Amino acid sequence: MSRPAPSAEAPPHFLARLDAAAAGRWDERAADGPGLPGWLAQVAGALWAGREPEAAGEWARRLYDACARLDGRVPFGVVHDWHARTVVPPQGEAVRALHIRALAGEPVAEDVWAAALEPALRDVHRRAYPYADAFATAAATARAWARENDYGEAEAEEFADGYARLNTGANVTSYADANAMVHARALAAAYAAADADAYAACCPFATVNAHAFALAGQDTAEGREERLRAAYGRLADGLADSLERAAGH
Repeated sequence: MSRPAPSAEAPPHFLARLDAAAAGRWDERAADGPGLPGWLAQVAGALWAGREPEAAGEWARRLYDACARLDGRVPFGVVHDWHARTVVPPQGEAVRALHIRALAGEPVAEDVWAAALEPALRDVHRRAYPYADAFATAAATARAWARENDYGEAEAEEFADGYARLNTGANVTSYADANAMVHARALAAAYAAADADAYAACCPFATVNAHAFALAGQDTAEGREERLRAAYGRLADGLADSLERAAGH
């Protein structure tokens, strides 16, 4: 397969494809140029929307060049490479080890994937939950109720803090448990079968967003936007690296 020379920037039709993917139109096809597998369209769209604008153009060019070298035939191993090197947090060492095994061509059974993925994803979704915002909302609601019911200022604050901790903590747990169970089972089946279409059906855009929010941290609102842009940038650059390795760059 002949490889085009690296481009100075991604063509407009590829940028339009990323814009469409960022808007959730993952099946939209460009008029020409390399195609994107369904999973990659979802993930690239989420990262395109989330990363800092000043670095997005260079990143799009890297994606375009790698996909052009691969002629749109992106191997499923890119998923494993990206997760093992970039996506999986330190708490997910068991999951990282499975991605490394799969990347080396070793079959990994679905139940093995599921057993490792569920606790790791539970931790990711727990850290991705908008804790600071939810706590502030719950505390404000409880404080208003306490004041309306003749609590003193100190009592109202104590009640608001206790209520917000209990309420937000319960919501974090249920959110993390539900997402971990659903996503772990679907991802385990896709990974075990090395099925790109099944992986695309797992809504990887949602999972990559969860990983970005988890990396950014949600315990405090101060500086969160900067942390989130940096998290998306890290995930995006790692994806470009994995694609370039697959393309032999």
